[in-house]
Amino acid sequence: MVYRGRFITCLAALSSSLFARAAVPSPKAATELICHTNHASDCYPQTFQPTENFQHVHDDQNLPPGLHVRMNLATGVKEARLNLPQPDEDPAFSALTIIDHSALPAFKEADEHATIRPHQDLLQQPFLPPQHDIAESTLFSHSTAEVKNQDNDKILSALTSLEDLSHSYHWGLSLAKDGHVIHKLFQLLLPSNISLEVRSLATLVFGTAIHNNQAALTVALAHFYNDEWPEGPLEAVILALLHEQSPIILNRMMFLLSSLCQDKSQLKAFMDAGGVDLLMQIYDGKCASSDDNRKLRKKVTNFVLDHLVPTDMLNNSGSDQSEESDIDAEWTIIHLQRLLEERQSSDTPA
Repeated sequence: MVYRGRFITCLAALSSSLFARAAVPSPKAATELICHTNHASDCYPQTFQPTENFQHVHDDQNLPPGLHVRMNLATGVKEARLNLPQPDEDPAFSALTIIDHSALPAFKEADEHATIRPHQDLLQQPFLPPQHDIAESTLFSHSTAEVKNQDNDKILSALTSLEDLSHSYHWGLSLAKDGHVIHKLFQLLLPSNISLEVRSLATLVFGTAIHNNQAALTVALAHFYNDEWPEGPLEAVILALLHEQSPIILNRMMFLLSSLCQDKSQLKAFMDAGGVDLLMQIYDGKCASSDDNRKLRKKVTNFVLDHLVPTDMLNNSGSDQSEESDIDAEWTIIHLQRLLEERQSSDTPA
């Protein structure tokens, strides 16, 4: 509005004029000031008066809502201005709403019976990138766009960038929310004429994005098991573990499998699909090299200990922790054999 523009311009001019004077006259009685000395020039308004330019915000000042607030990394000083787009500013960040955390209600202790919100809620929530790192935001946007490309060289470069970014909770969730990228990663998991390097890196990116990131895992799975995509990444992983011979692919597929099985429904689906038999086959030796087999066995061992062996069984084993690797291997074999026997007995008619 014209009136608002004139008001902001006048306010900025008035503020500049006041602070430029050597001696600041006493303000009107209606203005609430904070004064820590007897010098009028050291006083400042109790409520921050924003302009179009960034100004220093004192620790004891009240901030009106909706301002653009930042920390000046060069000076370490908190600054704020009116939340208006600037000519030299990335337009992607001009509409950010800044939240005053001091005004938020106190954090309530989580209900132990609370569950994650439905998948569709998570998919529809806006998820803004960190305002302080435009370089990461640009790299993420560029890389996700390149993943959808058919050029293997560009995909490889993009996946390399996304693997690094996906270690972050924020970028892992952002990646999981992009259905086009998640579907493309799923397609790269499947056996095809795509290079081994691309398939391997796609597996690593997918596993990294959802690893220890429950929200990202939930959102990623929401893109599958529907009319358009009836199968999901778990089926691709099982197919790869059955038929792949590459040690790199197999190791990274085991990592992705473990990340997926953080979701209980995925773990159940894996077990129902003969997961115990598959793990036993891999553990018995799937690679030509003994060194590769040892690495793959370690992946299987970690999966069993993380997802299948009850914690109290390990705690009550009474074994010496110095022999941890032998203990892990022993528990893996024992528990897999026990699970196989239980399955066989359940399949035998009474």
